[in-house]
Amino acid sequence: MKKSFLFLFLFCSSVLFSQTVLTSYTISLNNPKGNDKESNFERLRSLDQIVVSATSNYSKKNNQILHVENENTHEVFVFIKDSEKITILKYNRALFLNSKYVFPLQNLEDVQLTGCSFSKNGNPNLYLSPNLPSNKASLAFILTLKFDLENKTHTLYSTKLPPTDVVVTTFQMNNSFHILAQHRIMQALIVYSFEEPKVAKKVFDLSSFTFENKNGKMQNFNNLTNAYPIEKMDVNDYNILDKTAQKSKIYIQDNHIILTLDYTPKNTQAFDLNLENGHLTEKNFPQSVLQDAKKKSNSFYHLGKLYQINASESELTLEIKDFNSGQILKKNSVLNESDQDFNNIPLFIQKDSRKPKDIKKPKQFLQHLNDLDVGVTVYNAKRNTYISIGGIPMTEDRGKLIQSNRFHNSFLDDEFSDIDFPAIYHFKYAYFEGILNQNLELVVRNQSPLALDKLSYFLSKNKKIVLSNSFKLKDYYVLGYYDAKAKKYVMRKFTDGFDF
Repeated sequence: MKKSFLFLFLFCSSVLFSQTVLTSYTISLNNPKGNDKESNFERLRSLDQIVVSATSNYSKKNNQILHVENENTHEVFVFIKDSEKITILKYNRALFLNSKYVFPLQNLEDVQLTGCSFSKNGNPNLYLSPNLPSNKASLAFILTLKFDLENKTHTLYSTKLPPTDVVVTTFQMNNSFHILAQHRIMQALIVYSFEEPKVAKKVFDLSSFTFENKNGKMQNFNNLTNAYPIEKMDVNDYNILDKTAQKSKIYIQDNHIILTLDYTPKNTQAFDLNLENGHLTEKNFPQSVLQDAKKKSNSFYHLGKLYQINASESELTLEIKDFNSGQILKKNSVLNESDQDFNNIPLFIQKDSRKPKDIKKPKQFLQHLNDLDVGVTVYNAKRNTYISIGGIPMTEDRGKLIQSNRFHNSFLDDEFSDIDFPAIYHFKYAYFEGILNQNLELVVRNQSPLALDKLSYFLSKNKKIVLSNSFKLKDYYVLGYYDAKAKKYVMRKFTDGFDF
């Protein structure tokens, strides 16, 4: 899951890591003729993003699996959809299967599981939407399947959505299902909350605020977010560098949506969208001034703190601020080109999927970082605050890589495969990891793997796993997936630390 992080763990073969199989359920998924055979290697996402993955043998249109926890009872529901039915598995808080239900349904090929909510009596409501080429598109309608598990019945009804609203993301909070959308014309974000028996709507108008791009020119909100699409962060999970290096990010927690914008290296512009009262509050956090005026910056919000990084060819700083007051809690001068050797925290450069190379000279590392889009991510596990800082290929380079690979792959099976191909672009990452101690100082992290490391390692070694997604339960992670060979749905437990 971490992709560019903790590769020392992934390449270590001297230690065996085990996982605990919590439960399995035998089920055969219908895979009708004429399936979409397009391979779909979507990034593994956590529960609240309501995104699932599929493989070429199990069409993403027809087969899906969704896990949802009832926040009141802590029961876990698993919804398994194929083209002809939806199977519901109901587990107690210890993940013992309590009951199962099968609801034969028709015309499920062209809809996807989008989210879930729970009625006061504990019955689930499942939301389905049309299969769209991108989640950055309008949703004409949402289908709601209201289940009565005791009587084994269901009711289906539809909710129309305005064609002017573009979906940003979906999320579950307080046992309710929500859609965050952006208006195509108005400078506004809109939250739809599916609350029985109606759909509540809150509009957050951003037209009165000013926005500045990296060149210091004024832009409106829609233009900037079209250029830099909003990326949703997982507030309880590790967020990979590919996500945290983005310039527009949202964090959803405790009836608030925090929106951070890092369009200009001078400032982090933030907005607090209060979902209880509909209030919108703007906050601005100036970035540190470096000796080298040519710099890159970004930020990450975590548990009431804003972590801001600034990077140039000569130095890298980390500033931690209280999000509510703006007070500077800690300013760390992390790296400086004048340092001869940096033995405190290992620095890594990685190209493509090769083994990372340890860089001893901070000046060399900073030069690599200067060629990349920078990002920072913060994650808590076992009372430790883990932090990762690094860079990914810049946006235009990622576009060149995708186009180049598509051109190259189109000739792989061609009879003229010996022709000269255009230059292939390669990914390059620069990164390091550490722990923030009680004084918010950056120190070397413990090399024992996190649960998410082991989960990622397991997936990398089991390529035939399909329909997989993960969720956090108590102090461990659960990976749920379909074993196509055994025709079983399986849950595995992953915990922090070594398993001997």
